Amino acid sequence: MKKVLSSKALKLLFLLLTSLLIASASAAVYYSISMEPKVTIKQAVVQFAEGSDWSQVAGSIGTNNTWCSLSLKAYPNATLTYEQPLNISNTDGSNSHQFRLRHISITPANGSVSVSNFTFFNFVVKNAAGVSQASFNYTTSGDNWITPSTTSYMTLTANTKWIIYIETKAAAGATKDIAASIVIAVDVLE
Repeated sequence: MKKVLSSKALKLLFLLLTSLLIASASAAVYYSISMEPKVTIKQAVVQFAEGSDWSQVAGSIGTNNTWCSLSLKAYPNATLTYEQPLNISNTDGSNSHQFRLRHISITPANGSVSVSNFTFFNFVVKNAAGVSQASFNYTTSGDNWITPSTTSYMTLTANTKWIIYIETKAAAGATKDIAASIVIAVDVLE
């Protein structure tokens, strides 16, 4: 009798486990969808361009005009103005595009005594008529930078160049040859 019950119980247990396995496998229904992107290399339509004061900033513009570096000076207790060192240009002949300025980094880091040698670096975006559209001003408080907030998006119409006007100032009694490096993103909406 024990042998029959054990055999039936084992069969019942096997049947129950098999049913659970089938039920759990059938509950895991899934399907796939596919995506096939095609990426084509194009020229960026919003680019940097040399301004009329380009020689004053000893600048460098990258191969695709989407990167640039500037070598600026700051004088102790005097504002140094660069009227038109750099332009931002919309090379698209038919569409307007928007852009904004956004802070990425600045060195020396906050807390460094070197920071107190500077007063401000102000980057002003001016339209083709020379009217200010946005100010992006780095200032100091003691040994700390006060970084600017991201600007609102500005609309750059087709075939237009705008000016990046720059002002710098070092603190009275600033130590000669202290340098600050700034990285600013120009975000473009196409």
